[in-house]
Amino acid sequence: MDLPLTSQNGDAPAFVSEQRLSAETLRRRGAVLAGEAIGDWPWLRGAERGLVVSDLPGTLVTLDGLRLAPAASGMVDLTLLPLGLIDSARLSASAAGVAQGAGALSGAVDLLLAPVGGGGRLLAAAGGQAGRGIGVVDLRLGNDFGWVGGGYTRGGALPGGATKQDRWHLAGRFKQDVGQVQLWGRGMFARRTEGGSRADWHDVALGLSGGTRWQWRLAVSDGGHQEAAGASSRQALARAVVNGPTGLILPGAAEPISLAAGAEWRRLRLAAGVVRARELFAEAAVPLLQDKPAAENLVATLGVRQAWLAGKSETLWQAGGRWEAFPGIALRGQVARGVDDFATLSGMSRSVGMIATPAFVPGFALTLDRRWQSQGVSQVQGWDVSASWRGRVSEGAQLALTALATHHDRAEFTPLPVPRFASLLRATLETGPWAFNAGWRTRTALAGGLDVSVERQLAEKLRLVVSVGNAGDVKPAGRQALVQLVAGF
Repeated sequence: MDLPLTSQNGDAPAFVSEQRLSAETLRRRGAVLAGEAIGDWPWLRGAERGLVVSDLPGTLVTLDGLRLAPAASGMVDLTLLPLGLIDSARLSASAAGVAQGAGALSGAVDLLLAPVGGGGRLLAAAGGQAGRGIGVVDLRLGNDFGWVGGGYTRGGALPGGATKQDRWHLAGRFKQDVGQVQLWGRGMFARRTEGGSRADWHDVALGLSGGTRWQWRLAVSDGGHQEAAGASSRQALARAVVNGPTGLILPGAAEPISLAAGAEWRRLRLAAGVVRARELFAEAAVPLLQDKPAAENLVATLGVRQAWLAGKSETLWQAGGRWEAFPGIALRGQVARGVDDFATLSGMSRSVGMIATPAFVPGFALTLDRRWQSQGVSQVQGWDVSASWRGRVSEGAQLALTALATHHDRAEFTPLPVPRFASLLRATLETGPWAFNAGWRTRTALAGGLDVSVERQLAEKLRLVVSVGNAGDVKPAGRQALVQLVAGF
């Protein structure tokens, strides 16, 4: 039985439209910028140098659960975040005010940093796009306690086309057990230059965690973004969370109620002003019926966050549930309220959907969600569909198929034009040391088109990936070719 916990345990329940991107998926995409690789997903759209859900403002970007410092405009610059350091990503489309706080109006992009204990790695990539050279050199040295690394990136694709940017970065991460307590930290520094413009970005975080039945986490972070032209932002954050099972089991249930509670303080300086926020939050996952006829697992989630910001008091809340009537078939739904960082705009999100993982079709999964989102006068309604299958097609060969689509049947008064339909189709065939991947994008954050890649495992920890983005584009300037060499040690 898969009991969903609260969103504070590091593995948020999929009550809303959600997708997860593995390191393997990101590598085979053949990108050199974080926004370029993540922006394939249909409900994401490019805005400035970041990404937004369905062209609505208020898409929060976090790293291992802690929000990243945005640029002065309020949007996180994903051209500065090194793609080579990102292990995987989780994307969700819904107000996430209770889980993440003010600013998470339309959805969240949670990036997961390369883990500790993976040893060292060298990533070298070179290619071309629109007649310009692109490439990456990223070296990471590590052991069981942490890693340090640095690298250089040239070029990359944005919604407006190819860029001529250069980016340098340094980063590190550590994790150490001290008795019953775990101490961890991370730091990243990046500089981007493009023509006569320059931008510097940093993110530093330190935390403690511990506990057995009841787990607790404390974290502080500091981040900032500085443009050579003078525009800048700065964020300081402190966060404390405790979560665990209560031991209280309702009649008809088999698992206890789970609780999470915490507090967050932050100071954010943007071009629009200074945000001082104090927030208290609590969430509960309540099993109602389990192991019953037509109720294999029925769980309700409730959450509330009280935020004091911009001289106002705002109550953010969410209520949702998941009903697994039979093994492999589940219904889910959620309604949530969010607010922006300055408490000037509030939004509501509602979603209902279905998850199917039928046992009679091994390796198959289907999700179908109906989503309604409103922010002030902006209204968006859409369908989100995800289908995937993975299985053996012959001795030593496996095939993986993925289809993602978003259809917006209503989009009114949104800041940017919302596409009616966006999709991503992808097929991967793995046989022995070879992997062949093909994907078709339609009206996503970047231009639509055919992407293909071939991967060869040269040795136990040595891979070669050759990829072509927009391979079907009749204009050579629209295509991007990249050769990657990934070596572990």
